[in-house]
Amino acid sequence: MGTSIRALLLSQMDSFTPSEQKVAHALLDRYPSLGLGPIASFAKQAEVSDPTVFRFVVRIGFPNYSSFQQALHDEIDTAMNSPLARMDAFHSESGMRDSHSAIFQRLSQALATTIEELDAAAFDEAVMLLADPELRVFCGGGRYTAPLASLFSFTLAYARPHVQYVEPNVNLASVTLTDMGPADVLVIFDFRRYQKDSIRFAQAAHRLGVRVLLITDEWRSPISAFAEIVLRIQGRPFAMLQTNVPALALAEALVIGVTNRLPELARQRMEKIERLSTGGSSAMRISGICRSDNSSPLRRERLTRPQAIAFRTDACAPACRTPRAPRAAS
Repeated sequence: MGTSIRALLLSQMDSFTPSEQKVAHALLDRYPSLGLGPIASFAKQAEVSDPTVFRFVVRIGFPNYSSFQQALHDEIDTAMNSPLARMDAFHSESGMRDSHSAIFQRLSQALATTIEELDAAAFDEAVMLLADPELRVFCGGGRYTAPLASLFSFTLAYARPHVQYVEPNVNLASVTLTDMGPADVLVIFDFRRYQKDSIRFAQAAHRLGVRVLLITDEWRSPISAFAEIVLRIQGRPFAMLQTNVPALALAEALVIGVTNRLPELARQRMEKIERLSTGGSSAMRISGICRSDNSSPLRRERLTRPQAIAFRTDACAPACRTPRAPRAAS
């Protein structure tokens, strides 16, 4: 079989029956390990019967369960090897270790595949959700995806109010989580290998009524089981790493979509931000950076953005420090 089982499932997902979709989602959530175990374990995880799993395997083109498992093993042998082996295979396949054109071509292919496979209806739904200025938007990601989530929250805050980056960890962000509810949206970035802290945080937010928007890879984070909207990107390994180009493009596309739906609000915010950043005295600008106003939609941006480091501590201190009372004369 030339096409991977994962790609086959994604391409045929809409044609599957509800029971078959349960089997497919269970396999994608634990791909490929779930399919390597006994059929009974597979069926239990998918919450279907053993015969349902067997019929599904036949449905996607395998004569029996053992041949299906052999195909998974073959994929492991060719694609799921060590990072060093992937690097060697990448260079061997490209034939040009230092070719910039080959590198950009692979990045372009990953982006083109993401665009081709993107769920357009889900994308439009995500834009509509994020364009509701009455909803607060929290953005978070794991160890690998935190920079993407941080950049997304930073740029989205220019288009609409009430955007905040949050560390998706129940222990570290318990206070923030306590204040979240049905009037909030959680945009969570979660790519393989999926981070347990992010999954637990998203589950806790979901139980509080928060609407979860998941941005994940083609293997689907476990968060997809309860997320209201799921957007998948093509995250194929690039040499020994996984490219972030498709995810970054998707994040920027969402911001552009929101800006297009809120043109006047976005313009007003940009004008106000420009006035605050370029007008008035330096002390006023520094005071704006240092003040602890929780109502400001850019507060989290200021606290987490590297640009804040540019303000010298000795310049910031006078604007933020409470003046001392004059010392009594001796």
